[in-house]
Amino acid sequence: MGQLAIACGGTGGHLFPGIAVAEAVRKRGHEVSFLISPKAVDRRALAGAGEERNGVEIPAVGWSGWLGAGQFAVHFLSAVQKAGSEMKRKKVGALLGMGGFVSGAASVAARWGKIPYFLHDSNAIPGRATQLLAKGARKVFVGFPQCEAALGDVKVTVSGTPVRSRLGGLGKEEALRKLGLHPNRHLIAVLGGSQGARGLNEAMLRGLGALKSESPRIQILHLAGEAHAEKVRQGYEGSGFEVVVMGFCDQMEAVYGAAEVVVARAGAGTLAELAACRVPAILVPFPAAAGDHQMANARAYAQEGAAEVIAENYLNGTELGQRIARMLGDRVRCDRMKIWAQAQDRPNAAETIAEVISHEL
Repeated sequence: MGQLAIACGGTGGHLFPGIAVAEAVRKRGHEVSFLISPKAVDRRALAGAGEERNGVEIPAVGWSGWLGAGQFAVHFLSAVQKAGSEMKRKKVGALLGMGGFVSGAASVAARWGKIPYFLHDSNAIPGRATQLLAKGARKVFVGFPQCEAALGDVKVTVSGTPVRSRLGGLGKEEALRKLGLHPNRHLIAVLGGSQGARGLNEAMLRGLGALKSESPRIQILHLAGEAHAEKVRQGYEGSGFEVVVMGFCDQMEAVYGAAEVVVARAGAGTLAELAACRVPAILVPFPAAAGDHQMANARAYAQEGAAEVIAENYLNGTELGQRIARMLGDRVRCDRMKIWAQAQDRPNAAETIAEVISHEL
């Protein structure tokens, strides 16, 4: 029985796929620990998966340009040292980096400590850490074929992005009951990602006027991010809509199971979950994502029709509400979108990754 460390801190898009791989690795008799960032969302996500005792915080700071290079270097070296000491203490046999700052620091520590490491990059455009560390990795797993093409001459497997096993197994009636929502209203779920999305929140509030005629038969679940939840809640007051606003939700299997339409950013983890749960979606990529990778993700995912894609700068008026109304009114199209979403699903992603890594443990 071996020990795997998974570096997956910073966002839900790194954490949740890492948790999915952990499930598959443990089925093979191995132990797993997590290297995470100090962000509250990391602890909350691990707690929701029953993994709170298995997480170790690594000091983290993102790259902010050359003006902050000195501070970044100090924090990065501190993170490398902490990750290295933790892996040595736990006698880790291999590391899986899921992307982001913690993954980069942990992979450098593994390389210095002669520990085999693997990388997973969910996005259609590889991240900076993946590009810098790919050549030293035993293998790089990627979510999209487009990412493989961008990495060049390294060992790559197009695995897809892992999703937690509990996703996709909940029927609509049970899902609505679990969330405490109205059993006879269509659910629109607005997902800003694990940390919220101010631009998407504001676009949804502006779009309510175009949805007014739908208000008697719909309800809205809006995951606004902890920092934005109260402001969004106030924005819905007096609108006449039945709305639940939450900062964060650890029952995403119920959200996807209940939703008729999802409005979301285009993080690769979210797209993998949409595909696994066969949910029609309107994607609004985060415009400031590094290398515009969310737009690349959205286009790759939606190329066969699994979702609509709209740039945030086109959502100045009621456009988002109009799109939701059109989608709700076209059941034939929604049914086709579910089929196209299913075609994007890679249900064995976690198992594929776990099988390869297990040979190093």
